[in-house]
Amino acid sequence: MALTAKEIRSVNQLLLRWYVKSARPLKIRERSDPYSVLIVEVMAQQTQISRVDQLAERFLSRFPTLAALAKAETADVLEAWRGLGYNRRALSLHRAAQAAHAAGGLPATHEELQLLPGIGPYTARAVAAIAFGGSEIPVDVNIARVVQRLTGEAKLTPKPLQAAANAFGAELKANEAGAWAQAAMDLANAHCRASTPDCDSCPLRSVCHSAGRVAAPPPRKVGAAPRFSSTRRWLRGRLLDELRDAGAAGVKLRGARGEHDA
Repeated sequence: MALTAKEIRSVNQLLLRWYVKSARPLKIRERSDPYSVLIVEVMAQQTQISRVDQLAERFLSRFPTLAALAKAETADVLEAWRGLGYNRRALSLHRAAQAAHAAGGLPATHEELQLLPGIGPYTARAVAAIAFGGSEIPVDVNIARVVQRLTGEAKLTPKPLQAAANAFGAELKANEAGAWAQAAMDLANAHCRASTPDCDSCPLRSVCHSAGRVAAPPPRKVGAAPRFSSTRRWLRGRLLDELRDAGAAGVKLRGARGEHDA
């Protein structure tokens, strides 16, 4: 159901107040310049935030500016990406940096950011909100869960979901949307979890339309997961590491690797 403006303001106040006291101590949040925010948001797409917190500084020390990344060799970018996985993100980030640098810098709006290679709706809105003061709330799976539970609407499709999130942004002060999104991410991690929500101690319990009424999802019936070392993803990672280690000299990729025959 649509929340009233008064309810939305109450949510915003409680969430931001809780965030000031309970924000996760992440080093990457100390950086708010657009380039660093872009790097972190792309890294966090498919990598745990704690791991991003460890590895982002290494990448940023190697490529401290948009120009440095844009002018880098692809091999150097992939080397600096080591440990983050899903290397296609590094290639897209490299192309996005090249496009933005050629245009004079990163654009400030989510509409323009989304035109860069590999930059989707969430990342574009996150960079716009955190680095440029944009008012639209970026929506990923965690923020979607928080918004849907707050409104009591469990199955919103993407457009209504974004509109519901933006309703919170519309009642925020200037430059607060980024903090709201980061607060919602932390809330999803600490209280509004997918399978084991902690409604009793949630700071938004008094204003949440789903408080105490979130049913645990039925257990998934799945077979035994394959060993990671038997997957193509594992093999691709090992081959890429060998190429990274070999550098410009190159290497002949022959023979078996782990559980994979020649």
